[in-house]
Amino acid sequence: MSMHDDGIEPDDAETVGGSGHTLEQLSAYVDRDRMPRIAAIEEDAEARALVESMERLGGLARTMADEDAAAAGPGDDQWLDQLLGIIRSEVRAGRDLPIEDTDELTSTTITEGALREVARTAGDSVDDVLVGRVHLAEHDGVLDVRVTVAVRFGAPVVPIAEDVRTEVHRALVSHSPLTIGTVDVVVDDVFPGSAP
Repeated sequence: MSMHDDGIEPDDAETVGGSGHTLEQLSAYVDRDRMPRIAAIEEDAEARALVESMERLGGLARTMADEDAAAAGPGDDQWLDQLLGIIRSEVRAGRDLPIEDTDELTSTTITEGALREVARTAGDSVDDVLVGRVHLAEHDGVLDVRVTVAVRFGAPVVPIAEDVRTEVHRALVSHSPLTIGTVDVVVDDVFPGSAP
């Protein structure tokens, strides 16, 4: 019976990307603060994106517990698990989008999954926000984006949505080979904890 270099025996569960590690193994890796470093995870874009999203979710969960432990009901873990499921489905690579090359001997691409992670990271950088789904729609070289977010209870929704739109647009303009069209932000959930 073989074991990964993280000391965890592989099982029949689906592995993430090309890392050879399951979701549970990635979670254990995050719990250990990514130590010792596992190259198969760190060098796989899909696995690394999921690990980074887990870290952001873990930070949110700790903040929620610290700020208002009494208000944290039994549904909070389920809510975070559902969000992690969405993130896991979206970090998959998807189509390759060609980037204009400087010479004829090279070919450079970025995947849709990488662009979704760019948008997710940018949106999550806004205070009192957690990004749910990121939908990309490409037509005639223009990329339209729809980002679904949850906002912390009590936070001002309209300015936060505008901040998310600005950050996502800025990040995608820097990373996407396509022209960025509309960036729609939909607030469809509220998570516990009072905004400062």
